[in-house]
Amino acid sequence: MDITSAVTVGGILSLGIGVTITFYHYKKRNLEKLFNQVYETAKQIPKQKKNSFLLLMFKESLSASKHKSNTTSTSSKLNNPKYLEIQLVHMSRILKDNSKIQDKTIKRSLRLLNNYQTWEKNKIAKDKKAI
Repeated sequence: MDITSAVTVGGILSLGIGVTITFYHYKKRNLEKLFNQVYETAKQIPKQKKNSFLLLMFKESLSASKHKSNTTSTSSKLNNPKYLEIQLVHMSRILKDNSKIQDKTIKRSLRLLNNYQTWEKNKIAKDKKAI
C-alpha cells in the first residue's frame, strides 16, 4: 500500500466518523427538543391519561414525519374530541398489553415513550437538585 492510498483511506475514515458524530449530535438535539415540547404539553393532561396521551403524541409525531404533507390533517384530527378519546382508549390498551403489537410505528413510539420517561425522571431530579 503506497502513501496516497493510505491517505485516501484515512481521509474517508475520518470523514465517515465526522458524519456519524454530526448525525448523532443532531439526532440528540432534535430528540431533546421533542421531549421538551412534549413535557410542556403533558403538563395540561390529567395523570390517569398521561401515558396514553404521550404514546399518542409520539405515534402521531412519527407518522407525521413519514407523511409530511398531511401535517394539517393530523392537527385537525387531534382537535376532534371524539377521535382523541378513541385514540386514547386504543393507546391505553396498547400500554396494558404490548406483546401483540405488530406495527413498527407503535413499537418505535413505545421506545420513545420509555426514553421520554427516563428523560423526564432525570429532568425532574436535575430541577430538584438545582433548587
